[in-house]
Amino acid sequence: KAGLLPLAEAFRFARSALATRRDNAAWLRVNPGFEAPPLWWMHDMYAHTSYRHYAESGANHAGQIAALIERHSGLSGLDVAEWGCGLGRLVRAMPGHFRMTGFDYNPAAIDWCRNHVPDATFALNGLMPPLPAAEGTFDGLYCISVFTHLSESAHRAWAGELARVLKPGGILLASFHGPDQAGGLLPEERARFDAGELVVRDRVKEGGRTFVAYHPHAYVRGLLTPHFDIAEGPLPAVGQTVWIARRNS
Repeated sequence: KAGLLPLAEAFRFARSALATRRDNAAWLRVNPGFEAPPLWWMHDMYAHTSYRHYAESGANHAGQIAALIERHSGLSGLDVAEWGCGLGRLVRAMPGHFRMTGFDYNPAAIDWCRNHVPDATFALNGLMPPLPAAEGTFDGLYCISVFTHLSESAHRAWAGELARVLKPGGILLASFHGPDQAGGLLPEERARFDAGELVVRDRVKEGGRTFVAYHPHAYVRGLLTPHFDIAEGPLPAVGQTVWIARRNS
């Protein structure tokens, strides 16, 4: 409310960049072919400036995501999209037999990915739909920590749009801030969360990391079921609460 969050974020970035400077240099010496993302955008998107954490967490999370998509699709050679690809942390670590497309609303992220992440296609989208893709393009689509930074109206709009670009029977894997991530809610927020309401902390730019949404399980089911059949979830994965759903016909 005091408008001090941008200043606090700038301070956190400077402190983080200083703390990781030596380890980042060591990582680049050991991994000379590593395409290093810009530090400010790493902080802005991931809340850290560690090349090591970016690469290792990306490989770990990409492995979890790929295994879940393959398990529920029954296929391995898939056209797969990531909505909210950021700086390619996951796209560049996905299995080679996935034909990958990355979408993001940040033009700096898309430009960087196009220039530094090979063997994938990248496209810019807006804060609100549509995605620049035809209906029924993808076998699978995942979004990690994207719904967690959107308003109520954006949740509804994007749930329908993600269904549109998936083939009938296509798999959606989406992460949310469920009960395990909602421990810091204020009493009034907690009461609304426990009543099944979406809780949004706005007052900052929508879509950014500091614009935060929290999702009761009942809310997620209500969000997805007009367009999808729930296949699995909620389950803990990639540091959040993951739901897997299959696009209905």
